[in-house]
Amino acid sequence: MACSGHRLWRGHRWLHDDINCLSGQRHSPNGFEMRRTMSDHVLVVGGGMTMPGLLRSLGTDVRTSVVCQLAIVPKLREQHLHQRILGLRAEASDQEWLAIASAVHRLDPFTKIASFAERDQDRAAVIAEELGLPMHTRQTIHWVHHKPSMRERLSALGIDDTPHAIVRSVAELREFARIHGFPCIAKPAVGAGSIGIRRIETEADLATAFDAAGVTGEWTSGGVLVERLHIGSQVSVEAFSEGGVHEIVCVTQKYSDPFAHVEVGHVLPAQVSADQLAAIGAYVRSVLSALEIGFGPTHTELVLTEGGPRIIETHTRLAGDCIPQLVQDAIAVNLTEYTVRQALGERNLLNGLRAELAHAATRPPRYEAIWFASSEMNCTLQSISGLESARLGEGVREVELYRAAGARLEPLRTSDSRFGHARAYADNPRAAVSRARGALDATEIRVLLPPLRSTSPI
Repeated sequence: MACSGHRLWRGHRWLHDDINCLSGQRHSPNGFEMRRTMSDHVLVVGGGMTMPGLLRSLGTDVRTSVVCQLAIVPKLREQHLHQRILGLRAEASDQEWLAIASAVHRLDPFTKIASFAERDQDRAAVIAEELGLPMHTRQTIHWVHHKPSMRERLSALGIDDTPHAIVRSVAELREFARIHGFPCIAKPAVGAGSIGIRRIETEADLATAFDAAGVTGEWTSGGVLVERLHIGSQVSVEAFSEGGVHEIVCVTQKYSDPFAHVEVGHVLPAQVSADQLAAIGAYVRSVLSALEIGFGPTHTELVLTEGGPRIIETHTRLAGDCIPQLVQDAIAVNLTEYTVRQALGERNLLNGLRAELAHAATRPPRYEAIWFASSEMNCTLQSISGLESARLGEGVREVELYRAAGARLEPLRTSDSRFGHARAYADNPRAAVSRARGALDATEIRVLLPPLRSTSPI
């Protein structure tokens, strides 16, 4: 097939190339047209679990290199299949990450860059900008990761008016509550895994919430953000974007612990009215456009208030908690594969996605649910039984526990506090959730409690 006038990446510039392209024309997610070379070399920033393997299996002659934090290196799968693995300290500067990637690029040029999780997505944006590879911009990643900046951006554009503030003391937190009222919620300005999130009902909660939200660690930083707490059911919206056009794939009903605000279960598709679905779609599209998200999967968490949808946060990645698997089982859309195909430069993916969604709408609905196991106390896991029989329950897809005998269990504080899950399906959402919860209940978990501390004098 003849290709004329397309652009080819060489070194640090896009050059026009008018020669015939025998292997077919390739396109990047941001609209750059690229000639399909004999080999793609993809720089994967941050690891990506199974994604690098999918890049190699779904592409044609695809090579992968990984740059990630040292702590991730032992977790990388199929290490021997990468061209190289570059590990850096978590505290290494952006300049160091860029210098390492640029040095390899000079020796073995990257044709594409991919980042499939939040960890070091900001570093991927820095590297991509320097090397001229399509990626989310640094500004977009900052808006998405830094919750106060996201709030300010959406407020400035008239999309969401949620009251919020960065507070530097309990006194400032108290003043916010005086102006905007209870309940409100405190959280780290940059955070993940539901770490440090605290609901504030009265003045008695202020000091504890401020201390919890101010935690600084691997996943949290930036100080304490306080927001008005929206009241209503919670959903997440799984979407996929191409060329700045956003397609809503599925709406997921979320169940969260009322105190820790950690997700304990999901079921999809969510049961929402046609009017709610239209409002959700319009709202999420406006949010994604405001944050200048041009491509890729997004996972946006909302509260459905009486005044309409209000955002909790959004992510430029696939959802966690097995939600992509739930989507695939419920409506036969493989968002993981779409993400990898787009990372390889394939274009016009929305046409196929919309055809799959239209076909799913003609079939009887199937509801997929996941429910998580958690402990109510600090204890030690002694033994697990009943897993095999639990897996044989009606509609049960899987039952998995993440801890082995001897592991410590803790009350639900973050997503990592959860120690297992069950997935199940049914022809209505209530039954799907019931089956998933029932599968967990069918397992027998024995624990050892810590000895009681004596308060009597010796």
